[in-house]
Amino acid sequence: MLSAALRTFVTLIVVAVAVAAGIVGYGALATRAAAVDEPAVLPPTSVRVASLTVQDTYLVTREVSGQVEAPQQVALALELGGTLAEVAVREGDTLAAGDVVARADIRALTAERARIQAGGDAIRAELDLAQRTNARQTELRSRGFATDQRVDDTSLTVARLEARLAEVEAGLEAIDVSLSKAEVRAPFAGTVGARLMDVGAVAGPGAPIVTLLEAGAQRFRVGLPPDLAANVSLGDEAEISVAGHTISGRLTRLSPDLDPATRSRTALFEVTSSDVTLAAGATGQIAVTQTLAGQGAWVPLSALRPGPGGSWTLLTVEDARVTVEAATVLHLSGDRAYIRGTFADGTDYIPDGGHRVVPGQTVAPQSEVIAWAR
Repeated sequence: MLSAALRTFVTLIVVAVAVAAGIVGYGALATRAAAVDEPAVLPPTSVRVASLTVQDTYLVTREVSGQVEAPQQVALALELGGTLAEVAVREGDTLAAGDVVARADIRALTAERARIQAGGDAIRAELDLAQRTNARQTELRSRGFATDQRVDDTSLTVARLEARLAEVEAGLEAIDVSLSKAEVRAPFAGTVGARLMDVGAVAGPGAPIVTLLEAGAQRFRVGLPPDLAANVSLGDEAEISVAGHTISGRLTRLSPDLDPATRSRTALFEVTSSDVTLAAGATGQIAVTQTLAGQGAWVPLSALRPGPGGSWTLLTVEDARVTVEAATVLHLSGDRAYIRGTFADGTDYIPDGGHRVVPGQTVAPQSEVIAWAR
């Protein structure tokens, strides 16, 4: 019994000593803490803010592919066909209107013309004799030495020979037309594209011999979807990108019907300025601006933060405090987005650096103006 009481007494003494030591230590710590200066209050984080400009429509720039072409391009051919006796041009040659491009072998036509000409000379000789005979018979009838029948016979002979001579002259004219069609001339000034036949080739009627591209302002042909074509007008300016070069164009033609193959409207843009010579047939893209309905505002992509469930949020500032607004992206264009959401017109938002703050934090807003806010 004595040993148990002793142990209890010793335990109580140890506990009392520990409590006393704790009280003394706490007092010492409190005294030391009271002696340390309180930390300074940090100033609010400075953030750049811009105002949201809410609008009812927004502009969308769409790129459509097309190709460069000459004002006119034609495949030159012989109308009647024949063996080529001369091809006077090569690829890249510059021609003036009326320059000879190719000639066909005309020996057969020349011989035929000579034959018809000889027949005409014979008919003229016969006609001269018939006219003299008719004149003499007419004079003899006036004296009573010839009958009316004889005069009629000579008059009809003259008329028949005149008709045959007219036929010969028409034949000669037809040969001359064929001779003129035996050569191909440039219908306009331009540059030779492809040379498709050489001397000695037998060219059928209408078979292309060379292609000719007209000199002058080039055009850009493109098929516009109906909804995009409805937003353009004749005279509109556009930027065209071809082979890494940017050129300017003006809309000069817009077809009223749809192409049955592409279901688009053909638009022709005349190239108004270019520092380079573009190859006909080169493919390029044209940027056409379209106005779409939809209430929202433009913001930089850096202003958007991922939200729950694949949504987006926008950090705004109200009364120097960071708040969160929901946002839906309607359109992306480069480094900016057109969004709609729970914000109002004129609301201040944080265009970038949103990772430095959290919702509910007090900040020091610094206003800035974003040029493309509309």
